[in-house]
Amino acid sequence: MSITSQTLQGAALSITSNVLAQALSSYKDSTPFSLDYAQVFTFALFSILSTPPNIVWQGFLEDRFPTNVPSAAPPSEKPGSKPDPTKTSLNKTNVFIKFLLDQTIGAVVNTLMFLSYMGYVNAQGKPDVNAWNVMMVDCGNKLWPMMKDGYKFWPAVSLISFLWVPVDKRVVFGCSVGVVWGIYLSLAVAA
Repeated sequence: MSITSQTLQGAALSITSNVLAQALSSYKDSTPFSLDYAQVFTFALFSILSTPPNIVWQGFLEDRFPTNVPSAAPPSEKPGSKPDPTKTSLNKTNVFIKFLLDQTIGAVVNTLMFLSYMGYVNAQGKPDVNAWNVMMVDCGNKLWPMMKDGYKFWPAVSLISFLWVPVDKRVVFGCSVGVVWGIYLSLAVAA
């Protein structure tokens, strides 16, 4: 699946989660539903900007630490014979390394990208507001609480992804499951 296709699917799922979040917020507040198109666009644009680096990240992790590796030749075969290239086995060590890297470096970078982007967007058009300062304050104040919330959700998704989802479908899988997370983010930004 191409980067463009995955990015567009991610954006569509981001739009879906934001619209659902707005509807839930309206229902919760007992107010008439009125779609905030600017907020929908903001989330869609973030998805368009953040999906390609995530595709590259997932490709890097899989290239460096493949989930499935060629199986070793069974002991009954002649020494020095090549193993059947079609037979693979799960490499638990590689899955564990990918999981750790994704849940540390990947999670921090993605969360900082989101907080920086939203801080910048929310600072626009406000007189006497320095967007850089807003971004820094948001990153400082919201990174660890958001990471903590994310650790209640993303580790299971990450593990399922590394074990059973082909690498070229992992980002879209994450975006699909992320509709729920996107609702949380949309409600968190609106709060």
